[in-house]
Amino acid sequence: MAHDTTAADTSPLEFASRRRVVAAIADDAVESVTDLRPRGRAEEIEAALRETHLPALEEAGYIEWDPETGEIEPGPNFSEAADHVADLPIPVHDPESADD
Repeated sequence: MAHDTTAADTSPLEFASRRRVVAAIADDAVESVTDLRPRGRAEEIEAALRETHLPALEEAGYIEWDPETGEIEPGPNFSEAADHVADLPIPVHDPESADD
């Protein structure tokens, strides 16, 4: 399933939200989008996950995601992402980090 992502996305793991998705799947803490629902601006953040972050992770092969059911599972390149997610620095200015 192909999703349109912007050319500005240089790395699928560039954003903290995407790293959190990979980390949660690695910890067996997530099976669907509902499991990713954060505190705070839940609807706004869930929309960003569905419209931007999950499609980018899926396009990179890090996850398999069914937008209809919300189910998420590791993709064919998941181990590559999981191996590096802990090593990636969290950007100094990541507006999504304020939601934690």
